[in-house]
Amino acid sequence: MRNLMKKIILLACCSVVFGGCVAMQRQAGELDNLLEPTVVFHSSDGSSILSCLNDIGTLRSREFNRYFRAAESGIKRGRDEDKLRFICLSLNDKASYRQFKEGVAMLKQYIKEHPDSREELSGLMGLVVRLDRAKVNRWSGRKKMLDEKEELEAEVASLQARVEALLREHEQDAIKIQELRNQIEQLKNIENIIKNREHGS
Repeated sequence: MRNLMKKIILLACCSVVFGGCVAMQRQAGELDNLLEPTVVFHSSDGSSILSCLNDIGTLRSREFNRYFRAAESGIKRGRDEDKLRFICLSLNDKASYRQFKEGVAMLKQYIKEHPDSREELSGLMGLVVRLDRAKVNRWSGRKKMLDEKEELEAEVASLQARVEALLREHEQDAIKIQELRNQIEQLKNIENIIKNREHGS
């Protein structure tokens, strides 16, 4: 009986000791978690613009126009996120050339105001400048094509007018030829009549 009592007391003491160790380990673990630094990720200005471009890539024209109007009024508040959103929208393929140029001007201004983002945004600015050149080249190429199209249309219209004039001349010539044939037939008839009279007399 005494041995049983000793075993129970020993078992109880062990469980208290082990339980305390586990509790202390838990507290120590929680304390370690509290002491670990929390990493907060702040997206850079360039990644904000690129992420925005990805998000608005599927906008319809009507939605884009609504968003752009909101962004235009938003930049009056002067907040960086409003400026970045305006720049993002101006780079969308649904933006007009005027909207695109306004966004480029805003990006240049933003780079001046944020020298810490200059290196990152200068790379984006290089891409934007290339995009601008591509837009201008496409526009000038399209204008050249339109000019050539107008010239060709004018040439075609001139040729059609010339063909119509020639057809009218041909019709008039055909009428004149028919009239001459009729006159020749009449002269032949008259000649035959005269010959017949001479033979008859």
